[in-house]
Amino acid sequence: MKALMRHVTGGILFALSVAAATLVAPAAGQTQPPAAPTLDAVRLSLYDYDPALPLRAKVTPMPPDPGKTGALRARFHVVYDSVHDQRVTAIFTRPRRFAPPYPAVVLLAGSGGNKDTDYVRIVADLMSSLGYATISIDAQYHGERARPNRSGDFHLLYNPTNRDAWIQTVVDLRRAVDFLASRPDIQKDRIGFLGFSQGGMVGATFIGVEPRIRAACLVVAGAGFAEWAKQSTLVKPEQIAPLELAAAIADPIYFVGRFRGPILMLSAKRDELIPKSATDALFAATGGRAEIKWYDASHSSPAALVGLIPDVRTFMVKYLGVRKPTG
Repeated sequence: MKALMRHVTGGILFALSVAAATLVAPAAGQTQPPAAPTLDAVRLSLYDYDPALPLRAKVTPMPPDPGKTGALRARFHVVYDSVHDQRVTAIFTRPRRFAPPYPAVVLLAGSGGNKDTDYVRIVADLMSSLGYATISIDAQYHGERARPNRSGDFHLLYNPTNRDAWIQTVVDLRRAVDFLASRPDIQKDRIGFLGFSQGGMVGATFIGVEPRIRAACLVVAGAGFAEWAKQSTLVKPEQIAPLELAAAIADPIYFVGRFRGPILMLSAKRDELIPKSATDALFAATGGRAEIKWYDASHSSPAALVGLIPDVRTFMVKYLGVRKPTG
């Protein structure tokens, strides 16, 4: 992975040095052109947005579930504005047995899921039992935002459509934090993140550009997309070069290390989709600061979900706080 990073960065620096060597010295009285922005600054700019953009949020109560789950939390269908004239669909949950303001957790499903996929709902209910609110969003081309001939597997960054979907979803998550911050029933300094698979990978970029996240849990996630692609059959040989270019501005290895809060990585020993080298690359990109736990499970086995619930609970309570029910 270090060799890959040196290759990408070295190539960019070489191109910049050649361009600089061809410049003609300014004539007398002319000013020197300003220095070009750094590569890191360019990367970060792609995930910036206008915070004054109105949310125009529409919040609609959903029918209560029967029994214990209905008594546990209230659910709301939410739609809000993001960049590029996108309307993001989401589910907001609020615990019933706790008094506001609530800590909150932003949730993101994997490439085959959506805002109400079973494992997302299970974790949202877990957060409700702890007295936390949640918001789970449909990533670009997922759930209500699905489009014909558009793949949810946009972490395969070999074309501009996937690259743009990645960037869009990161900003959509930032706008989800805007939604939470706009609500008087939310503790704005206690917002966490939890993402699964592709959701964890997108989330690893998201937490690197969003300073309002306090703690993050990344489940069966990876990074180092270019090297990963070379070692697998996920993309064709002719797609490697465009993937490398897109990865240079999207790969979590360039962002997750900026996050200064606690990170918990939950990974599967028998993961058939995320190679260990990709998990190791993501861990290394945190500067070795993340806590990582390995489960004897495959990528999407129910055993992995059952096993990680206690660890997710312990982690979130540690960093978002213990709450006591009001009744």
